[in-house]
Amino acid sequence: MENSDKRAQFNWQTFFSLAVAALLVTVTLAAVRGNFSVAEFQTLLKRLPYILIGNQAGWSIKGGFALNIIISLACMAIATTLGTFLGLAQIAPQRVIRGIAWFLTQFFRNSPWLVILYVMLYLLPFQLKLGFATIEFSPVAKSIIGLSLVVAANISEIVRGGIQSIPSGQWEASEAMGYTRRQILQLVILPQAVRRMIPPWMNWYAILTMGTTLTNLVGVPEGLTAVREVLEVEGEGLAIPLYTVLMLLFFIYCYPIARWTKELEWRIEN
Repeated sequence: MENSDKRAQFNWQTFFSLAVAALLVTVTLAAVRGNFSVAEFQTLLKRLPYILIGNQAGWSIKGGFALNIIISLACMAIATTLGTFLGLAQIAPQRVIRGIAWFLTQFFRNSPWLVILYVMLYLLPFQLKLGFATIEFSPVAKSIIGLSLVVAANISEIVRGGIQSIPSGQWEASEAMGYTRRQILQLVILPQAVRRMIPPWMNWYAILTMGTTLTNLVGVPEGLTAVREVLEVEGEGLAIPLYTVLMLLFFIYCYPIARWTKELEWRIEN
């Protein structure tokens, strides 16, 4: 228990140390450029809400870094659901189902994220009428669908690998006790495999969160887009501080996830 507490304390000390170091680098770079005045620092503080939520006049989220987080959460929820079904399909007894699941997994795993985003942008309509209902496909919705497909393929491999990592003897013992394949998966295999799936799942969530910056290229008003809009208004003199602030936001959000992932891996191995 003491070792675990020391590890957690060390993680948080490292986290804050790196955050302070990044701030110092930002200030140093601005000082080297020689034109980061007090007025520009005040402008940076004034524009910070826009970087965070894409809104300068209120608290409603219209974009910015908060939209990156919303997109990442929505994508991960969809990708986890799709990836679980794909992963289970990859170990299905039926050869056709396994083949289709394998093809979809490999296709989306090995396709560039940005290309898939552009495909979704042009492939999906702006509106889809289904009877009396009309479904809107905004750039945000199209981006969520595109990124979800990529991450779902990687979650599929996590699920497949996690299940196949359980010793085959447990399958054989369960079959000898009269369990069906579904009961073996649900009651014996999955409870053990899920523990092994969580660390890579968390790691992929961190990767996905950082990858949401690609959505700015398809018209999503996320954090990187907000920085560019501020620079268009305030001038390029704030480029280094603003981009560094955005990097810090991603670091503050993603670094604890990375550390918790390593902590979980350590606990599982020990």
